[in-house]
Amino acid sequence: MIVPWRRAVRPAHFLDDALSAVTAADWTADEPPVAWLYWPVDLANPYQSLIYSRFARRNLVPIRVTTFGAVDRLLAALPPGMPAVLHVHWLYEVTAGSRSGSEAVARVERFEARLRALSERGVRLVWTVHNVLPHETVHREVELRLRRFMLGAAELVHVMHGGHLDLLRTAFDGQPRASLVIPHPTFAGAYPDWVDRATARSALGIPLGARVLVTFGQIRPYKGHGAFLEAFDLAARADPRLRWLVAGKVRDETGGDEFVARAARHPAVLLHPGFVPEADVQLYLRAADAALYPYRSSLNSGAVALTAGFDLPAYASTGTSLADLMPPEAVVRFDLSDPRRTADTLAAPPVIESGAARAVVRAHARAFAPAAVSERMAAAVREHLAGRISVTVPAVTAARVIPGRSGGGRPGRTGG
Repeated sequence: MIVPWRRAVRPAHFLDDALSAVTAADWTADEPPVAWLYWPVDLANPYQSLIYSRFARRNLVPIRVTTFGAVDRLLAALPPGMPAVLHVHWLYEVTAGSRSGSEAVARVERFEARLRALSERGVRLVWTVHNVLPHETVHREVELRLRRFMLGAAELVHVMHGGHLDLLRTAFDGQPRASLVIPHPTFAGAYPDWVDRATARSALGIPLGARVLVTFGQIRPYKGHGAFLEAFDLAARADPRLRWLVAGKVRDETGGDEFVARAARHPAVLLHPGFVPEADVQLYLRAADAALYPYRSSLNSGAVALTAGFDLPAYASTGTSLADLMPPEAVVRFDLSDPRRTADTLAAPPVIESGAARAVVRAHARAFAPAAVSERMAAAVREHLAGRISVTVPAVTAARVIPGRSGGGRPGRTGG
C-alpha cells in the first residue's frame, strides 16, 4: 500500500494524515484516545513537531488543521464518540489581510462564533500564548479583544514561563480558568549538526581568530537589527576581531531594506539576507562564539530555543525574554537604547565566549530537551482531561466502553 502520511500537498492529504494517526491510536488503553487538533500549522517552525513528539505515548493524537475551515471536516471523519481538543496557537491568521478596523472586527466575530459552536459540540479548547500581541500590530483594540475572548473561552491556557501569567492579567485584564506552565523546548536535534567550528568558518569565509556573534532568524522591526548596528560599529572599532553574522529572510516591513543596505556596507557584518536551507543552519551556529539578541521586545523566541540547542552563550538586550532557556551565568545583558555602553559591553573581555560557558548552556538545556518537555506537556494535559472524558470505542476496533475517570481535573502545573 501507499502510505499517505505527511504528503501535505493538498488539503485532502491532511485528512489522510488524520485518519492514519487515528487508526494507530490504542483503543484498548486505560487512557482513551483523544483527537488533538491544532491550528494554525507552521511547517517552517519545528515547535509543534517537538512539543507533540511524545503525545502518542499518552494516546493523544496530534492532527494538523491547515485551515480553520477544515475543522468541521476533520471532526466529521473521526470515529463516533472520540473526544476532540482544539489547540490554538498563533492568532495572526484571524485578522490577517484585514484592510480596515471594521473588517478585522468582523473576522474576529466570525472566529469567536465558530469557537462557541465547536464548544457546544463538545470540542474542548486549549490556547498556547506565544506572544502578548502580534509583533507588528495594526488593529490593536481588535487584537486585544480577540485575546480577551481566548483567555475566557479556553478551558486551559498554556504559557511558557510562570511570569507570563502576570503579563496576561495586566495586558488583558483577566485570568484563565485554568493554566499550564510548560517551557519552550530547545531545538536540540531538530536541525542537522555535524560540522565543527573550523569547517563552518571555512564554509562561510570567516577567520578562525574572529569573535563571531550570530543573530539568526527573520529580519523584522521588533528584533532591533537597525538600532543595534550603531552600537556594533562602535564595538568593532574597539575590537577589530568582532564579526556580526546575520542570517534570515527580510520581511517586507519598515526598516528592513535600510538595515540590509547599511549592513552590506559594513566590513565587520557578515550578512545573508535570505532563506537558509535546513542543512546549512549548523554552519551559522557552529561558526559563532555566542548568540546575539538585540530585540526591542519578545515573549517566547524560537531563535533562543535554536541557539540554546547549539550550546551558544548569549548577549541579549533587556527587551529580549529568554524565558529560562538560558542560564544567567552564560548571558550578558545590554541596553539597546545606550549604544556607547552596549559597545563597551561587547568590546569587554569575552568571559562568556568559552568552552566552559558552552558546557553550562549544554547542561542547563537538558531540562528543556524536546522529548522531556513534550512528555511533561502530555502528562499535564492528561491530568487536566482526567475525569471528563467518556468515550464509546468504535465496534470495528474494540467491543467495550471505556468509562470516564473520576478525578479533580486540575491542570498540571510544572515549572517553566
